[in-house]
Amino acid sequence: MFFPDIRRALHLPQSLTPFLLLLLAVFGGIAVWGIATRPSGNVAPPLQPLPDIASIGSVAYTVPGHDFDEVLVRRADGLGGDRAVATFPNSGATGYHIHGSASPLGDFVAVVSLPPFTARSGANLSILTLADGSVRSITGRFDYFTRVSWSPDGTKIAAVRYQDVDGTRQSSVVEVDTATGAVRAVAQFSDAFDVVPVGYSFDSSRLYTVVVDNRGSNLFLERDGKVQLEAELSPGRTRDWALSPDGSRLAFVDILAGGSRTYVGRTLVIATKSVTTLPASANQFGSSWMPGSPLPAFGGPGGSWQLTDPGAAEAYLVPSAWSPDSMYLAGAVYAPAGTDATVRSLELVQRETSSAPGRRVVLTDVPGAAFLGWVRNQLP
Repeated sequence: MFFPDIRRALHLPQSLTPFLLLLLAVFGGIAVWGIATRPSGNVAPPLQPLPDIASIGSVAYTVPGHDFDEVLVRRADGLGGDRAVATFPNSGATGYHIHGSASPLGDFVAVVSLPPFTARSGANLSILTLADGSVRSITGRFDYFTRVSWSPDGTKIAAVRYQDVDGTRQSSVVEVDTATGAVRAVAQFSDAFDVVPVGYSFDSSRLYTVVVDNRGSNLFLERDGKVQLEAELSPGRTRDWALSPDGSRLAFVDILAGGSRTYVGRTLVIATKSVTTLPASANQFGSSWMPGSPLPAFGGPGGSWQLTDPGAAEAYLVPSAWSPDSMYLAGAVYAPAGTDATVRSLELVQRETSSAPGRRVVLTDVPGAAFLGWVRNQLP
């Protein structure tokens, strides 16, 4: 597999004009965002706990079983092998396995599980402590398909509940206090296809949610209990949303009705409301932000990486997330390319550098496996 060095990853496309326009929009948006969020007077910005990059070098992921799914942790450097942390019941007969998201500091994982014979609106949300494997359940039921988003300071989680009221589907975005387990509703939307809390601002004070409904795809902002429309992403449906680490931009895949490409990677600069597109020759799936990069990278047949192993001509990589030190990328390999593509394996890829070749490690090839996030190193 060819996995580009960071300098070559930001390659110039054949046409310089769209690329330069994208850079101009991105850096202009960053400047405007920086001015808008600069503290006034002598007021100091709120302090946030920062992750210890050197210690967050392990990947947490799931391996589905017949009645239970297992949460495993493996160091990216290969030391220690897999460590089993916990198991959760699943609804494997219907194909519903656990999924979730690791905390920014790499010490907890929020897990969504659907017990057997339970409707999708009856999913459980739990907080798993990786150090000792203890599990704390959050009161209430959640949408099985909810995105779980952590605030950067790790004090709260955003997730979605829904219910049908007189034939109208009501989706509620709720925040969970990770210390107390208390749950409060912060936003509500009616008759939406997707309601996705995509993440928080850098200071954890603003929550961004994508809503896909008959009006298209729009980004909403919630702060101090007030919800407002922030920007339009597309007049149609979108998917694979990824908020940048600083909360200033949103990468996503636009689903088009016609043309040579159906899935197109785009970037919204939140401060300017502008949406830009980096040229690609084929469909793109999945979006990710390499630490320190002002531009996102997309996966898929038209993505930033090409698999060159023997027999991989029709396979492609869909990224999940970079490690904090930007040396590793976790993602899923799909084969064959096309509308009927299925996951072949969940993999860990080491970035190619001038001093070391890139390498790929298969975490699991069990169908239904899921990446949970980057977590602290803990040898078994």
